[in-house]
Amino acid sequence: MFRKGFRLLLIWGLFLTIASPAWGVRVKDIANLRGARDNQLIGFGLVVGLDGTGDSPGSLLSRKPIVNALERVGISLASEDISGQSIAAVWLTATLPAFSKSGQRLDVTAATIGDAVSLRGGVLLMAPLRGPDRLVYAVAQGPISGIPQGVSRAEALPPEELAGLPVGARMVASVGAVPGGALVEREINLNLNSRARLFLNLKSPDFTTAFRLAKLIDQNLGYRTARAKDAGTVEILVPDSYLGQTVELISRIENMEITPDSVAQVVLDERSGTVVMGGQVRISPIAISQGGLSIQVKTPAADPEANPEGNIIESGVFMFKGGADLKEIVDGFNKIGASSKDLIEMLKAVKAAGALHAELIIQ
Repeated sequence: MFRKGFRLLLIWGLFLTIASPAWGVRVKDIANLRGARDNQLIGFGLVVGLDGTGDSPGSLLSRKPIVNALERVGISLASEDISGQSIAAVWLTATLPAFSKSGQRLDVTAATIGDAVSLRGGVLLMAPLRGPDRLVYAVAQGPISGIPQGVSRAEALPPEELAGLPVGARMVASVGAVPGGALVEREINLNLNSRARLFLNLKSPDFTTAFRLAKLIDQNLGYRTARAKDAGTVEILVPDSYLGQTVELISRIENMEITPDSVAQVVLDERSGTVVMGGQVRISPIAISQGGLSIQVKTPAADPEANPEGNIIESGVFMFKGGADLKEIVDGFNKIGASSKDLIEMLKAVKAAGALHAELIIQ
């Protein structure tokens, strides 16, 4: 008799894998064009207009920069002349996507670096955003959003009050967002049409997948158009017919379908009892005996008329033949009525015995 708990261990995608071993994904989903990547930007800024939730008067992180800003507009003040807590110093972060053009907008995140309690209701003053090369790529400014009313910094609330807050109100009030608050000022030039060679980087490096990708491109674009340099890189020679039309070439390649290879893995979640196994999992010949689990085997009776049901032999040991695949493993554990807990313990023991040929990941 099967246990219901174990029937839920396999997701539908695993059955599809068993039924249809040949399946493909687009190249664009497993590889990226080298150089066409996001770039991280960072900056320092000031948030003003806070309702008494900004940095304390003794914080020079916000006072000194605001003094310098006022001097540039002809107002001379000392740091101690600025009272109240309406100002907060913040770090700004943003992501500059590949091929971003001047004038496009980026989302910005602002996080306090002083002792400000909340950025709600504040406005970010114009601040430059720089790349690792210290050049300014964007300029940010705008109102802070994403902090609901009544939200306070978690450290300032007692545990019982924090536990009573709704899920949406348990956000960190010292971190806010400025959606579309940055304007791109400097572009990252990637002149693809002038290139004679392109490089595709696999998101999950694998020698077999890299080899398959190179052969796939050769089949569609011509012999020796591509070659796998290593497990994570495929080099492509731009055919003469695509010189000056690299975008069209990349579009054609990234929409080709390929069957990627993967390392055999078994993922065990001990808290939920979930077991996920890839289709490449194999086990060597092994016998297992687990607690009170047993299997029944019928053998022919010496006198069929007297005993039509045959002889029933019950055993606490069951066998797996060598090279068993995912379907055989699942069927075997189902036949003995194993629960999810039983299966997890068995897989651990099989791995320890060296008979499970897969990476075992325990969460």
